[in-house]
This record gives sequence, C-alpha cells and structure tokens, in this order.
Amino acid sequence: MNDESSPLANDGESLSKNRSKWKAVFLIYRREMIDQLRDRRTLFTVAILPIMLYPLLGMILFQVAQFQQEHPITICVLGKDHLDVPVPLFDGDGFAEEFKEGGKIDLVYYNWGTVKLGSSVKDETTRWIEEGRFDAVLVVPPEFLDHSARVSQDVAKIKLYYDVSSDESRVARERMLSRLDRWQTLWIRSELAATGVEETILHPFRLDEVDIAPQESKSAAFWSKMLPFIMLVWALTGAFYPAIDLVAGEKERGTLETLLCSPASRAEIVWGKLGAVATASITTALLNLCSMLLTSSLFFDQLSGDGGGVFSSPPLLPLSWLLVALLPLSLLFSAVALAAAALAKSSKEGQYYLMPLMMISLPLVMIPMLPGIELAVGTSIIPVTGMFLLSRTLIEGDYLIAALHAPAVFGVTFLCLGLALRWAKRQFEDESVLFGSHEPFDLKRWVVSSWRQREAMPTTAASYFCGAVILVLLFLARLSGGELPQDSSGFARMVLVPQIAMVLIPTLAFAGFCSLKPLRALRLHTSSVRTLFICFALGILFHPTYLLLAETVNTVYPMTDQAMEALQPVVKQMAELPLWIVITLIAVTPAICEELAFRGLIFGGLAKNGRNWGAIVVTAILFGSSHGVLQQSICATFMGLLLGVIAYRTGSVLPGILFHFANNAMSVCIQRLSESQFGVIDYIFTRSNESVGYQIWWTINSFGLGVSALTLLMRNQPPSHASDERNDANHQRNPSAAL
Repeated sequence: MNDESSPLANDGESLSKNRSKWKAVFLIYRREMIDQLRDRRTLFTVAILPIMLYPLLGMILFQVAQFQQEHPITICVLGKDHLDVPVPLFDGDGFAEEFKEGGKIDLVYYNWGTVKLGSSVKDETTRWIEEGRFDAVLVVPPEFLDHSARVSQDVAKIKLYYDVSSDESRVARERMLSRLDRWQTLWIRSELAATGVEETILHPFRLDEVDIAPQESKSAAFWSKMLPFIMLVWALTGAFYPAIDLVAGEKERGTLETLLCSPASRAEIVWGKLGAVATASITTALLNLCSMLLTSSLFFDQLSGDGGGVFSSPPLLPLSWLLVALLPLSLLFSAVALAAAALAKSSKEGQYYLMPLMMISLPLVMIPMLPGIELAVGTSIIPVTGMFLLSRTLIEGDYLIAALHAPAVFGVTFLCLGLALRWAKRQFEDESVLFGSHEPFDLKRWVVSSWRQREAMPTTAASYFCGAVILVLLFLARLSGGELPQDSSGFARMVLVPQIAMVLIPTLAFAGFCSLKPLRALRLHTSSVRTLFICFALGILFHPTYLLLAETVNTVYPMTDQAMEALQPVVKQMAELPLWIVITLIAVTPAICEELAFRGLIFGGLAKNGRNWGAIVVTAILFGSSHGVLQQSICATFMGLLLGVIAYRTGSVLPGILFHFANNAMSVCIQRLSESQFGVIDYIFTRSNESVGYQIWWTINSFGLGVSALTLLMRNQPPSHASDERNDANHQRNPSAAL
C-alpha cells in the first residue's frame, strides 16, 4: 500500500495543515500586537488610562471634599406671632433649643400686619423665592390660633413654599421638615401629658432590626453589581479602538492590501486580528479592574473608618469569578468591533461607530443592575445580561443556581460569538467593504444614484433601513398612543393606524422608490391553490402549539399585574364587538400589512444574494420586535421563523398571509368556539376561569399533522419566479455567467 494513501499519511497531512494554519494565525497576531505596542494612542487607551484613571479620580475627590461647606439657608416665617402653642418652635431670633440640630437655618420673621402682600400670599412668596431673598417661606395663617379651625379647616394649615428646581430651596425644605416633624412629636407628648395619657400609647412596641448578613456578603452584594458593569464597559472600549486601528487604520496607511496579498486566508487574518483585539480588550478590562480595586480599597477604608457597612474593601477572592465572564465577552466584543471597524473607511469614521455599539451594549449590561433581576431561565438566555448575572451569582456564592443556568448562558454567548465571527469574516471577504469608495458622502448624488441603479429587488441596505423605519414608527406610535380606547371606533383606530400608517405605507414607499418592479419587490407572486390551502391549514394546525409556546413564555417571563389590568379593557372590547369586525382588525389587517413588510419587501431584499436563512432569521427578529409586549414579541419571533421558511419555499408572500390570518383568526375565535354547543368541542378545548386552551391530545395530533403538511410543502419544487430570483442573485455575483 502506498504510504501517501494510508490513514496515517492523511492524518499527518491534516495535522500539518492545521499547524500551518495556526502558525499563520500566530504570525498575524504577532504582527498586529507589535503594531499596537508601537502606537502611543492605543497604549494610552489600553494600559495607561485604566491604571491612572481611578487614582486620579480619588485624588480629585479628596481635594474637592476640602472645599465642601455647608451653604447658609434663609427661611422667612410669616405669622410667627400666631404660634402661641404649648411647645414653642422658635426662641428669640432662632429655633428653640430642641430644634437647633439638623443644619443651619437663618430665620427672618414677618408679621401679617407689617408686610404688604400682593394679589395673594402664594404670588408674593413665589416672588420672594424667585428673587433669591429667601430659600423657603413658612406661612402660619392667623386662623392657626383657633384650635377648632386648626383641626378641621383647610385655611388654618401651615404651608411651606419652596422651589424644587433650586438646590438651596430643596435643602431648606428638608431641614425645615425635620424640625416640624420633631415639633409635632413634642407637641403631641405635651398634650398627652396634660390629659394624663401615657406616652407609650403612641409606641406600643419597639422594633429592633437585626441584619444577619456577614460583612463579606454585604460587600460582595454591592461590588457584584458595580464591578461587572465597569469591567464590561471597559472591555468593549478596549476592543473598539484597537479594532479601528487594525482595519480602518490599515486602510489609511495602505498596508491592508499587503496583508490580503499574503498566503494567509481571510479566515486566518480575521483570527489573527481577533486575537490582537481580544488581548487589548482583556488587558484593558483587567488593568482597569485592578486599578479600581486598589483605589477603592484605600478610598472606602478611609471613608468608612472601621470598614463596616456596604462601602468597604471589595472581597478579592469572590471577585475572581469575573474572569469567567471576561474571556467570552471580550471575544464577543472584539468580533463585533472588528466587523464594525471593517465598515469604516478611515479611523475618524470608525470612531463614530463606537456610540451605536455602546448604545446597544449598555442596556444589556444595565439590566442586571435593576432591582429584582436575578439569574433564571428567562434571563440566562439574554446575551451579555446572562453572563453578567452568572458572574454576579458566582460572586455572591450561589454556586448551585450558577451551575444550573451556566450551560444556557455559555450556549447563548458562544452562539453570539459564532455569529459575530461569521459577520467579521464576511466583511473581510467583501472587497466592496474593504476597498469601497473614499469619496465624501453627497446626499443628493446618493439619492439620484440609488434611483437610477434600482433593480428588480431592493438592496440589502434598503431592506434593513425599511425594517428600522417601521420599528421606530411603531415605537413612537405606542408612546403617543395615549389612553386606551373606550369605544369600538377608538379600538379600530388603535389597530388600523399603526398597521396602515406605520407598516404598510412605509413598505409601499420603499417598494416604489427602491425597486424597478414594486409588485415583485413585495413578492406578490401567484401560488397554486394547493399551496395556499396547505398554508392556511398550517395556521390552524400550529395554533395549539403557538398557544403552548405562549403559556411557556408567560411562565418564564410572567406579565406584571399592571400590564394584565391595562390589557383588560382591550380584551373586553374584543369580546363585545361583532366577530367579523374583530377578525378584520386582528386577523386580516395585520396579516396583509405585516407580511407585505417583513416576508415581502424586507425578506426579498435580504435573500436576493442567496442568504435565505439569514433573511429568515433577521425578518423573524424584526417581526417579533414590532410587537409591543415582550411575551408577544418572543412568540412572534418563533412564529416568524416558520413564516420565513414558508416564504422562502413558496417564493411568494401570499401563503404567509393566509398562514398569518389563520393563526390570528384562531386566537380571536377560540373563546367563542369553546362556548359553542358542538359535541366535539369538549374533546378539543379546555376551559378555565381565566383562559381557554386545547386538550393535550389535540395539541400533539395537530402538531404532528402540521409537521407532515410542512414536510409536504417543503418537498414541492420551487415556483419559477423563485428560480428567477436566484438567477438574479447569481447574475449579480457573477455577471459574466449570463453572457
């Protein structure tokens, strides 16, 4: 046997190729690291700034604290002579001895007979405060001397006027309220003593609060929320600036072409650059973390004296769990930054992309800092947030909960990392991205060029932009929606206006402007009656599964009581309206408008280059995001995946419209169907006081029938217009193939 054809020879050849591949990756990584170490701006951002930042901030805080002083507060008391009560509040020019503590207050007394008031007391006191004469005004009405008026009439109330927009006025209010509260307490004691009633009747028992948490736990609870946020923000910042220099900077220096002409493949180049960016990201985060830990240990020890309370030195050993989150998230941020930096034509342009990435990442990092957010099934599958919560759980010592949810957290994180790496690799494989035009952007020329270069299908950028416009318009419509409708006409407007004005009209506008053939751009192709019937049946057959999914989502992400109460008027109106009106509003209108937008125009533009599965996933996410309620958005995203598969296989938007209509119509009709008198109803539906569902056997059988029908649909040959679209995509990638 020839040695070259033996398994050992094949294994040796494969091993040699792998070694050569990783050697190329290491050489690129070494090259990029040397370049970064020679760049003063990168060194300052990655190494010097994280180390020096917190000591400098601490020094500034100590210096500023020396200039901090108590501001004098001036309060005018109008009607002091009407405070003839058993417990005096004032003594001479100041407060009585019992009320001198609580911050310094300078008092100015006015009597009702000696001061000229304008149109009203409120107007005059407002003018005094606005002119800066006083920080607050305490008004004691003449009726305060009358005991019966003081107890029962509003005119005898003491009023405190202040300006919440002024810091001094707010301080004056707080200091005065603390004194008035103590004055009222002493007054009550005096009245009780005069009547012979024991003072203990006001306080029948005493409460002694005992905090059983050890000092380490309290400190860990504080730092487990603060440090991951700081660390991840710096990890993103540390990844982005090197990524800009390694891609956009090389474009400016003209060295990127030399690297691309080397024997290394694009994937090896991406891996090498990714390693350099990730090294910078991890280094920045670690140096920042060490600097903050050292500075905070010294600072909080000085602040708290004995080290008690929450503000104490951070526990070093539990915080080592932050490294669990640092490595995968740094890789994720580095891959995203590398792909985003490839879009920039210069370093200056690349810096503009930092803010959008920060705006996307910060909410995911800030969610775990909200009260009541813990590591659970629902939160563990949120990118970045789940890893944040996992590290926080490990720091707090809940190892069992962390181990239970760690597979989901790491699974989602590495899935996002794989998608980010694929995006970065495609950016480096696209010559138009790496060597695009460097001419300045001209809006007029861009509009004219886009109009003249229109094709049968919209571009990918136009599809993304259309989806973004629809989501923004829907969001603004929800913010300006106002109160829930109280009648049928208001309910109709609530449904029709967003669907038509925010979804359908922008879709038609983009189809008319960005495509030579608007009907083809909307994918309004004919389909066989058999295909339409199967898709309509799929909408009915998969509805029990959809409800089961909704119940699961509501269990993982339970809806708040306030949200449930807010939806009750809408549910009540739907139950009172005629069925045909509800079906028209809830089933027909969304099916047409949303499918033309997401599975029509947007799907066609995203799938024109043969990226069908990417189009399916993206349109599903956009479709889910268009729904205002989180639980509904998650269910709609999963349903959008199935609708995308149908749109891809049939090549038309019409089957998806029928599927969408059938699913929504079943959601509308299920309550009324369950209340009908047909004999088989009890074998299909289950009824309770709160909801209506399907029998489990019906759910299983309908799901099986649905899968069979979907398999039958997938075996069909794609229609001719779907082949034409693929030919158009091939022609765009290889124009000479059509000659």
